[in-house]
Amino acid sequence: MVAPRTSDDWQTLGYEATQLFSPSAPVDESDLFAGRSTELSRLTEVVLERGKHAVLYGERGVGKTSLARVFHLLFPAIIRKVLLVKEQVDPSDNFSTVWRKVFKDIELVFTDTTNETKRITLSEIFNDDITPDDVRRALEYSFNASDIPIIVIDEFDKAEDESVRTLTANLLKHLSDYSVNVTVVIVGVADDIGELITQHESLARCIEQIPMPRMSNEEMREILTKRLPRLGMKIEPDALWKVITLSRGLPAYVHLLGLYATQDAIRNRRLTISEGNVDAAIRRALEKSQESIQREYAAAIHTNRTDTLFQEVLLACALAKTDDRGLFAPNAVVPTLTKILDREVTIANFQNHLKKFISNERERILIRRGKERAYKFRFRDPMMHPFVIMKGVENGLIEPKALDVLSSPAEPELPI
Repeated sequence: MVAPRTSDDWQTLGYEATQLFSPSAPVDESDLFAGRSTELSRLTEVVLERGKHAVLYGERGVGKTSLARVFHLLFPAIIRKVLLVKEQVDPSDNFSTVWRKVFKDIELVFTDTTNETKRITLSEIFNDDITPDDVRRALEYSFNASDIPIIVIDEFDKAEDESVRTLTANLLKHLSDYSVNVTVVIVGVADDIGELITQHESLARCIEQIPMPRMSNEEMREILTKRLPRLGMKIEPDALWKVITLSRGLPAYVHLLGLYATQDAIRNRRLTISEGNVDAAIRRALEKSQESIQREYAAAIHTNRTDTLFQEVLLACALAKTDDRGLFAPNAVVPTLTKILDREVTIANFQNHLKKFISNERERILIRRGKERAYKFRFRDPMMHPFVIMKGVENGLIEPKALDVLSSPAEPELPI
């Protein structure tokens, strides 16, 4: 790639950057999709096993929709006869309306009595409500034996009609029992499959449960290393590590900080992204963050007293070590809060804060999982997690010397 020389060249490069990073939309080009080799492999195996279906679930913002959008493109060319239908569930949907959407994208071709070729969609066949048996019968005769049909139903958690979960479970069992040549992939926000579909004991053999954890550091690194070379750009190790660490396993934040840092470097006519460009990206990300996130953060830390420490405790929660689902235990907050306050603390010092953070009084900024004496916590909105850390940087709650350590690629955890 030729280095930019004129103002128009640099402007064109900035435009290309906006096309490569996707902070607000799912990735839809397989060459740009990063990581998720385990989940990709499991989905591929499901599609190739007759009578098997999948439920892909996890936190919001971990890339479920992107994975569901591109995985069919990764099949070998010799079996490229893959047919994908992808629909989203709305809160007002019931089982019938969900499948009417799907049927609008499945076309039947037939010859009438006058030998004229006609095309209609499956949805045109059904005038009344659609049942699981209707779906099974329709799909059974809609595809050739050589076809690999995949039906992805995204945002399944948005369905407010409880019967959607029950009838979908019935449908998946019917499709499996009759060995219908189709794979249904249910995608939704959930901690476990039971939050998405009603489970029958007999469903275990026909459903592959695929949890989607937060990204590993290497997977987040891949997002940047797949994109920047296309722009003829590179990123310094310190800058790369800061983006990865602040993003907390959420690909949307890697895209956001990556895009803003890239644009800042381009504005300064540089093809190498520095830590200073990432710092500028943090400031811009905070300025452009959603009003809802800013409002909820302000409500969570609001106090008329100077000794309540809501801001400090929330930052300590954001910095605490988590599992791959973003959950942290109270004892993980102790070392981070100790460093923020520069004094020893115990769980008793912030236990009341955690209780308030899960209440409406503090916008339920955290949610609690597990049983008493073994509770774990997580940010209700995963996008809030990196936001709180960036606010801590902006407000000076993280010492400058700690940021120097943060810049080190050899540092495995975010220090404070």
